[in-house]
Amino acid sequence: MASVTASGIGSGLDINSIVSQLVAAERSPVETRLNSKESLIQARLSAFGSLKSSLTNFQSSLSTLKNADTFSKHTTTVSDSTIFSASSTTSASAGSYSVQVEQLASGHKIASQAYADSDTSVGSGELTVSVNGEAFSITLAEGEDSLIAIRDAINSAEDNSGVSASIVNDQDGAHLVFSATETGVENAINISVVNGASGNLSQLAFDTGLENQLSSMVEKTEALDSIVIVDGFTQTSSTNKVDDMIEGVSFNLLKASPGDVFSLNITQDTGVVKKAVESFVKNYNSLMTTINDLTAYDPEANTAGLLQGDSAMRSVANRLRQEMGTIVGGLGSELASLAEIGVTTGDKGKLVIDSSKLDDIIDSDFEDLSGIFSGENGYATRLDTLIGDLTSSNGVLANRTDGLSSQVDRIASQREALDLRIASIEARYQAQFSALDSLLGQLNATGDFLSQQLANLPGSVYKDS
Repeated sequence: MASVTASGIGSGLDINSIVSQLVAAERSPVETRLNSKESLIQARLSAFGSLKSSLTNFQSSLSTLKNADTFSKHTTTVSDSTIFSASSTTSASAGSYSVQVEQLASGHKIASQAYADSDTSVGSGELTVSVNGEAFSITLAEGEDSLIAIRDAINSAEDNSGVSASIVNDQDGAHLVFSATETGVENAINISVVNGASGNLSQLAFDTGLENQLSSMVEKTEALDSIVIVDGFTQTSSTNKVDDMIEGVSFNLLKASPGDVFSLNITQDTGVVKKAVESFVKNYNSLMTTINDLTAYDPEANTAGLLQGDSAMRSVANRLRQEMGTIVGGLGSELASLAEIGVTTGDKGKLVIDSSKLDDIIDSDFEDLSGIFSGENGYATRLDTLIGDLTSSNGVLANRTDGLSSQVDRIASQREALDLRIASIEARYQAQFSALDSLLGQLNATGDFLSQQLANLPGSVYKDS
């Protein structure tokens, strides 16, 4: 049977409470120190996280300025967007053009005579359809030569070269309709027929080379190429999209308007560059705000930022200032620094834009702006590389945060060691007070025995106090 120990019975002392208080007194100063140290480390880890986030946000704003194509973008405007639209690439040249949309491309469509209904037999034999030099054939047996059968055979043919078949019903009956799947003259439909036992299949023959067809087939929509005239130069296309008639420009033709002249203007898109510079300044200033907050010192409150005096923080700030203060060499132009385009350093390292000066540079020296930002030694290029190094897995920030994380791990180990030491101390106190309790119990028992013996002596008067 397990023994039951009740501490304090012999002495009347609350041994558990005494031991608990003594153990808490042993644990408290060490635990408080570890908690305080870990709290500070975690706060610094969070601070480095904020710094990395700000660096990454600033880096994202560099992508537009780092790309040389940003400085070659164009804006296209047309005088009537219902006639055509246009888009341009960086290879386009700024200028104004007169545009005429004489004709839109259309897909060829031919239709048969009217039959009683879609189940009507047309005739057995072999039907060959050709489009743009490619042909495919279907064979129709007697009893399997209805409009429906022909339609399904055309649409399911694995080597179909660009024709879809459908059945259209009107007041005269059912018509078998063949439609080219692509527009343009070269995609016109030709149909040749080899009659079978029943010779009516020849009524589906069609030859685009004949002015008068030998069958009852009729042309519903002529196959046409689009025709566009730009500054007196003519271009045709099998589709309504015309590319590179003007180098770097794509036309999407929407409506034919023969004889009418419309304008197309292509201008340098300077707005996207100014917006990118403003974003650059805004995000850099946001980064500076983060750095200033993390390194600030308030003499009145005698408080410092979480990373004030931190070597990694100083390295980041110094390298950023160094890159911002380095001019761009080898451009072959008078523009070589941010200050020369109206971007200067103001209070607490933040940037200030002189919008008027920036506008003047955009108007007069726009081509030279590209080198300042997107060149090999441009600000956006160098800063992007720098931030990539700072935030990489083996960069200064990762090394610093790895060191702080190691300190957190060591604190966890120290907590485990503290728990073991406190458990040992608690066991020692428990044993000591248990022994004291036992000793006091024995002394009390001896005192009670002596009192009883004295009371029993002849002639003695003993009064229990």
